[in-house]
Amino acid sequence: MDMETKRVTVEGLRGADVPTLQVLTQDVLGLPVNQVHPTTVCDLFALAEVSDQVPDQLARDLGSFVERCQRELGDLPDAAALDGYTSELKAMDGSRIPETLRSTLAKIGEGGDESITALIGEIQAHYSDADPAPFEVADQGSLASKAADSRTAAAAPKKRKTKPKSKADEERRAWIQEFALSRLANYETGLKESLLVGAARHKAPWDDLTDREVRSVLRAMGREGRIRTTVGRWLINR
Repeated sequence: MDMETKRVTVEGLRGADVPTLQVLTQDVLGLPVNQVHPTTVCDLFALAEVSDQVPDQLARDLGSFVERCQRELGDLPDAAALDGYTSELKAMDGSRIPETLRSTLAKIGEGGDESITALIGEIQAHYSDADPAPFEVADQGSLASKAADSRTAAAAPKKRKTKPKSKADEERRAWIQEFALSRLANYETGLKESLLVGAARHKAPWDDLTDREVRSVLRAMGREGRIRTTVGRWLINR
């Protein structure tokens, strides 16, 4: 089995603002390390190093992810398995490998057999001359949020609402409904509307899905009694 095809890569973590980081990380932080591409693991470790710049829940999730990855990397059975996962690190810019991951690799090398020690030595030699690049969290609303706002402002005029709904419109509404229910099913205390809307836009198979369109569907589902809102959070009506 080609495990590489099963590894998740999350682009755009470095330089993103907090709302975007919350959307991008909400699925990947629950995955085992062998299902996450090493480049994304590096970015998540680096983000965890500046967790004081993100909300408490995300900081806790990042801390749990780092601790679990450290254990799972240390539990890889032999040098071949370790090399199969970490070989991508030697193809990366060494500055992208954060200090916490470097420390993790050093401990694995110290506690392993000769083949593992040699393998870790090769990785360390790759990044030895490169200081870890700091992870920058952008000001809230400066990047993805601004882009989202501009796309919302360019939404179709209201007069389109008077036209009969097309099959494509119905498919979009059905997708948003299914996505919202599947996402909320995992959160007993619900999700903030901004996170739910952002996640829907990020995961949608259409590039032109707007905040307004997602919120319209959420409001309709609320009127139908399928979901409800309280203190800015959406929950499934159970």
